[in-house]
Amino acid sequence: MAAMPLRLGYAFAAVMYLLLYHVFRYRRSTVRDNLSWAFPHKSEADRQQIERASYRHLCNLFVEILCSTRLRQADMADRMSFPNLDVLAAATDNFDKQAIVLLIHQGNWEWMLHAAMLKMGISVDPVYKTLHSPFWDQYMLAARSRFGASPMTIDRVGREVIRGRKRKRLIAMLADQAGPKAAGYWRDFLNRPASFYRGADKLAQTLNIPVVFAKCRRLETGRYEVLFEEISLPPHAADPELILERYVLAAEAAIAQQPETYLWTNRRWKKTPPESFLAQQQVKDTAAQADSPTTEHNL
Repeated sequence: MAAMPLRLGYAFAAVMYLLLYHVFRYRRSTVRDNLSWAFPHKSEADRQQIERASYRHLCNLFVEILCSTRLRQADMADRMSFPNLDVLAAATDNFDKQAIVLLIHQGNWEWMLHAAMLKMGISVDPVYKTLHSPFWDQYMLAARSRFGASPMTIDRVGREVIRGRKRKRLIAMLADQAGPKAAGYWRDFLNRPASFYRGADKLAQTLNIPVVFAKCRRLETGRYEVLFEEISLPPHAADPELILERYVLAAEAAIAQQPETYLWTNRRWKKTPPESFLAQQQVKDTAAQADSPTTEHNL
């Protein structure tokens, strides 16, 4: 299947969409719940339109990732443009220093890695969580390593980055994955409490590594553009949570601009927040209510 032409692959994706969405109804309740929380002010019709478009994109993305094990690196680079590469070049002294690039599950993050390596001439080493399926875990590891990248498991990223701190490379992190309950950074993400891993902010502050956000937008089927946004440059602020806070705000803005290309099937919010976070939220809500003017005052 990976060897089939993309045109045929997209025809297969159209059939897969009909089966996945209409017949098997794959995670339909999860997607609808996620969209209702993320976009409470949109109409039901608008959310359903995003829902259907997100499944079409998911099926196309599956084909694109599958074909990435056989596609030439130049073919992926031709389908991925980088209009403001100067932002990343400035943060890394024209790619002479390493940087942390934070991503979200939007667009096609796999093609982005391969295309960036060719266009920038440096290694892009992704950080990943081991998949439950050994077959797919090895499949994705082989796909990401095709052109010389060195993928790192999330439990070893600290040691690997410190060991290779003098290398010229980009460290790519899909940082919107669910972090640990106790040690994670909790804040509202798309209107619901969510935990984030704290690795990126700690590494950036410890090693004085710049942090940049990469937004992947679909232009048309099989074609994307990547826009970079500065998150934090050395010397970083004393508050380590500022990096993650800026990342979450950038992620929410990117999702709002093109929600249909985000991975809504992900059960991102299944963890319940700790009592300490809920207590902090209650204090904030009480303070906000106390500060807001009453209806009588407004009149």
